[in-house]
Amino acid sequence: MTTLAHPPGSGHDGRRSAVAYAEAPPARSPVDTNRHRDGDAWARKIVRYLPLVLILVAQAAFTLKLARWAYASGDEGRYIYDGHQLISELWHGGGSPYYETFFSGAPVIYPVLAAMADYVGGLLAVRLMSLTFMLVATCLLFGMSRRWFGYWPALLAAGLFAGIGLTQDLGALGTYDSMSLVLVTAAAYCAARTGDDEPHATRWLLATPLVLLAANATKYASCLFDPVVIGIAVWEIRQSGAWRMAQRTGALVLTTLTVLGVGLLVGGRAYLQGILSSTFSRQADDAAFAGTTTGQANLTSHAIALDSWDWIGAVVALALLALLLAMLSRRGRRYAALLALLLFAGLLVTAEGIHLHSTESMYKHDDFGVWFSAAGAGAVVAWVRPNIMKALIALALIVASGFVYTRSAITTYQASDAPAPIAEYTSLKPYLELTTGRYLLGGLTDNDLIYEDRVSVPWFRLVDDLYIKYPIPGRGGDSHGQTMGLACYSLKPHCMYLEGIAGYRAAIRAHWFALVSMIGEHYTAQDQEIENIVSHTPGYVRLWQTPGPPTWIYAADY
Repeated sequence: MTTLAHPPGSGHDGRRSAVAYAEAPPARSPVDTNRHRDGDAWARKIVRYLPLVLILVAQAAFTLKLARWAYASGDEGRYIYDGHQLISELWHGGGSPYYETFFSGAPVIYPVLAAMADYVGGLLAVRLMSLTFMLVATCLLFGMSRRWFGYWPALLAAGLFAGIGLTQDLGALGTYDSMSLVLVTAAAYCAARTGDDEPHATRWLLATPLVLLAANATKYASCLFDPVVIGIAVWEIRQSGAWRMAQRTGALVLTTLTVLGVGLLVGGRAYLQGILSSTFSRQADDAAFAGTTTGQANLTSHAIALDSWDWIGAVVALALLALLLAMLSRRGRRYAALLALLLFAGLLVTAEGIHLHSTESMYKHDDFGVWFSAAGAGAVVAWVRPNIMKALIALALIVASGFVYTRSAITTYQASDAPAPIAEYTSLKPYLELTTGRYLLGGLTDNDLIYEDRVSVPWFRLVDDLYIKYPIPGRGGDSHGQTMGLACYSLKPHCMYLEGIAGYRAAIRAHWFALVSMIGEHYTAQDQEIENIVSHTPGYVRLWQTPGPPTWIYAADY
């Protein structure tokens, strides 16, 4: 008779003892084991990313506190209104608005997207889109910093950027700045993944100039940070030698210039004119406006530096401290060049403001630079031991910075709870109801008032004080721009259209406009010239002297 071997833990009688049975854990199948491991992995991920989620929630809460206002700012109204006009022309034809000749970003990108969001959910939907862009930028900052310096430095970088008042401003404002910023950050993230040890590094490298093209087309001024992004991609292969770094620098510069050149070639002369006039050839006092804290001209270098310090100074100072600590640390010296580049990015906009003696739009552009510097600032805890000290220092810096800079957001936020010239606009509105009348509305609050009131005035009957394309009578031009022809700044034999002061002068003297009003003035030299022309043109009657914006109507039209 065959005797069976006793199983482990069995009694002498061959049966499993009660004690052994109670002590032995039940056997798990491989499926149960894998599920247990997956559950633990998910729990660890939730705990690990919870601080980032809290940072994003705080950023969203502070941003929405600003964005709750119901009325559009001047820029918001302009972009949304112009986006609707572009969509209308796309579907129904009838010419093309001339926005590309003076916009500081391609009008077919953000304005069209903003108009689509406005159609779905109004101004709030447009601002929520901006908030989404800024939250993504914070996540990209965390991901990039974590690859370089580790978890706690990445959390500190994300927290510092989220707490900056400028970040909350851009997230609560329906302009192209937030979209361009997130594209710049996406390009930087792509560049950070081009190291030799990175999987699919070639794909990330090819994506970098393409994403930069999208960022630069959305807002032309973002090209200021193209060298920083290229510098990140070059730093990633620092161990491959100077020759290979030089090769990558040349290849990226050439590729970026090529794709930008192709985009400009597709856009044509009008886009070149817009890029030059709005960004590269713009003088500090051309578009400066009085009575605001975010755009003043003829300032001293000291005043401009103080403004930047008030907005982003602590983060830039931390980035400088991180650079000094890296240079003193044996393990950190390999990051010194990168930290110097990130610090340089944070100072770029301030240096440009000092060069122009103006803070115009600087509060927007500073947020581009501080995104890079925040990555460097986060590195101040990279070489701290142990991890609990990293966590405590990061938490303290995030809370302190957020407490200071979040409160400053309201001082730089351009939108408000009511349109400034509402009483003045109410008196103008009855004069905007002519079925065929053309109107010249200049100033900071022209298009946003048209947008807010949903006044049915198409683009070809509405001209502002920034750009005009007046068809010279008898030369075949038209107000819709359907007929292609030469546009000039002075009357010449082969010109079909007039631009600039010559265009305004010819249009006003021909009584082309039923109403001319400088509501919400820009206070530019061009505004003063327009007012001088219309005040000396027979047939125009000034509606009121004071108070109220300088406004004239052509009496025969009314």
